[in-house]
Amino acid sequence: MKPATESSERDANTPALPPDISVDAVQAELEKICASPGFANADRLNRFIRFSVSEYLTGQTDRLKESLLGVEVFGRKPTYDPRVDAVVRTEAVKLRARLREYYETEGAEDALIIDLPKGGYIPKFRLREKDKEPIPEAPASPPPVAGSDAPTEHDRLWPRYLTAVAIVVAVFSVAIYMSTRDRQVRAHGPIENAIVVLPFADLSPDRDQEYFCDGMTEELIDSLTKVGGFRVVARTSSFAFKGKQQDIREIGKKLNVGYVLEGSVRKDGSRLRVTAQLNSVNDGYHLWSETYERELKDVFTVQDEISRSIVNTLEVRLAGSSRPTRPAPGNLETYDLYLQGRYHWSRWRMEGAEKAIQYYEQAILKDPKYAPAYAGVADSYTWLGFFGALPPNQAMPKARQYAQKAIELEPSSAEAHTALAFVKALYDFDWPGAQKEFQRAIQSNPNSAQAHFGYSIAYLLPTGKTAEGLREMQLAKDLDPLSLVINTYLGLAFLLNGQPDVATKQYKNALTLDPNFAEAHLNLANLYANFREFAKAYAELDKLKDEQPQWRIDLQRATVEAAEGRKADALALVHKWENPGAGDFVRPTSIATVYGALDDRENTIKWLEKAYAERDGMLAYMAGGRDIVRQRTDPRVKAVFQKIGLP
Repeated sequence: MKPATESSERDANTPALPPDISVDAVQAELEKICASPGFANADRLNRFIRFSVSEYLTGQTDRLKESLLGVEVFGRKPTYDPRVDAVVRTEAVKLRARLREYYETEGAEDALIIDLPKGGYIPKFRLREKDKEPIPEAPASPPPVAGSDAPTEHDRLWPRYLTAVAIVVAVFSVAIYMSTRDRQVRAHGPIENAIVVLPFADLSPDRDQEYFCDGMTEELIDSLTKVGGFRVVARTSSFAFKGKQQDIREIGKKLNVGYVLEGSVRKDGSRLRVTAQLNSVNDGYHLWSETYERELKDVFTVQDEISRSIVNTLEVRLAGSSRPTRPAPGNLETYDLYLQGRYHWSRWRMEGAEKAIQYYEQAILKDPKYAPAYAGVADSYTWLGFFGALPPNQAMPKARQYAQKAIELEPSSAEAHTALAFVKALYDFDWPGAQKEFQRAIQSNPNSAQAHFGYSIAYLLPTGKTAEGLREMQLAKDLDPLSLVINTYLGLAFLLNGQPDVATKQYKNALTLDPNFAEAHLNLANLYANFREFAKAYAELDKLKDEQPQWRIDLQRATVEAAEGRKADALALVHKWENPGAGDFVRPTSIATVYGALDDRENTIKWLEKAYAERDGMLAYMAGGRDIVRQRTDPRVKAVFQKIGLP
C-alpha cells in the first residue's frame, strides 16, 4: 500500500479533502475503525477500506473501480470479470453496513466520519456536526450504583433491572420454546441479496417423510449460508410458514428478503423426485424452477445442484476458490437417522432433545466419522444441561466430548464450535476460551443466527460488553427475524444497555409474534416488579398457570413477593422447591435469588455455593443483581464470583 502524500501530488480530477479535514485525521480515524471489533477480525473488509482510503489520499481514485478492486483487494486473477464474479459488490454492501454499525457503537463520538457512498467505491469524509443525517448515538451504558448508605431513587431502581431473575428468566427461554405459530414482523422492504428457503412439502405416497423434507430444507439453508453475498433466513423464521399458503410477496415483506425458494419432495421406495423453484418477491414471478428425478442415494448431489443453480441464477459466485460444505455420510441410513434426530431436536422440548440424541447416536454407530451427528449430540446435551432439564454437571461434560469430536472431524463446524463455546462460558466459566469458540463459529458461518445469539447472550452480556452484545443480538434477529427466543433476548440486551423503555416495547413485540410465549411474559413481570408495579407483574405471571416447569413460575413469583414485602408468601413458595423430588432438578441460582430479595444473607450464600458446586451457569448473570449486590461485601460471596472470573 502506498503511503499518503501531500495534496500537491494528487490528481487534478481527484476530489480534495474538505478544508477542515487533514490527512493525519483521516489516517487516525482509519486506524480506529480497523482496530474495532467489527473490523479487527474481518480481513476482507479491513483490506477493502484501507485500500480505498489510501488510493484516495494518494490521488488515485481512478483505481477505485470494480475490476481493479477485485484483483488488488480480493486476489482475483488479472482476467477478473465483475459481471461474472460479484465479490466486490457484495463486500461493498458488507463494508457500508459495518461502517454504519461502527458509528452507532464504538465510533458514536468520533468527530470524523468515513463513508462509502452507494453506487461507487470512492470514500467520503465529513465531520459529524456537518453531517445532514447524524449517526444515532450509541445506547447509554447503565449508570453506576452509588456507594452511599442512603441510596437515591435512581440507585434503588436501576440496579434492580440487572437482577438475576431478569437474566435467568431470559436465558432460560429456549427451554420451553414450544412451536412456531402465526407471526408478523414490520416490513422494511426486501433486501435483494437475502433469501428464505421455505419448508419443502411432502408429496410422498404415504405422507410419512416430513422429517426427510425438513432435513432437505435445512441442508439447503446450510448450503446457502456458505455462499458469499447472501443473507439466508434461519430455520426458525423459515419454518414459521410451514404448511401455510401465503403470497410470496407477503412472505418477502415479513422476512425482509428479495427471494423465496420453495419446493416439494416425493420419496417412493428408492426413487426421489425433488421439485424446486426460486421466486422474486418484487413481482412474484418464478426466476428458476427445476425437477430432479434421482435414485435416493443421489440426494446429496441433488441438494448441491439446487444450491448451485440458485447461486448461478442470482449471479453470485462463491467467494474464494474453496467453500466449506457439510460432509456427506458414508451411507444413506446414517443420513436418514441424522435427519430424524434433527426433526426431533427442532421440537424444542426436553423429550425431543432426548429422542434426538438417540437418533444421532445411532447415526454415529453407522458412520463414526459423520461430524454433524456428533455436533447434534453436543447441541442436545448443551440444551438439556444449560436450560435445566438435566443437572449441568451430568450433561455439559458430554456436550464437550461430542463437540470436540465433531470439531476434530469437521474443523469448520459452526454448530460444534457454538456448542463448545456455551460449555466453556457457562459451565467452565472460561471466558477467553468461550470468546475464541464463538468467534470461530461466526467465522465459519457468518449467517449462523445461533452463533451470533450465543456470542451475545453467553459471552458479551455476562462479561459486561453490553453495547457489543446488543449489536450481536440485532444481527441474530436480522438472520432469524421471527425467532421468539431472539426477539425476547433482544429485549434483555436493550435492558442491559440502559434502555428499559425500549426493552419493554421489545418484549411486547415478541408477544405480537405469539401472545402465549411464556418468556416474554416472565420478562415483563420482572421488569414491572423492578418499577414496583406489582399488580402488573402478577398479571403477567397469572397468564402462565399451565406452563412448565412449575418451579420457574413459583420462584419468580416468590421473588416478586419478596420485593413487595410479602415475606411469608415468598418463604412458602421457596420452601416448596428447596427439596425437589428424586430425579427433579431445580436451579440453585433461582432459590438464591429469592433469598437475596428477602435479604437473608446466610441462605443466599448457601445456595450460591451450591450453585457453584453444581456448575449452574446462571451464576454468570447474578454478579450485577441488586439482590446479590447487597451481600457482595461478604468474603464468601466474593469468593463465589471470583471462582467464575466475574469479581
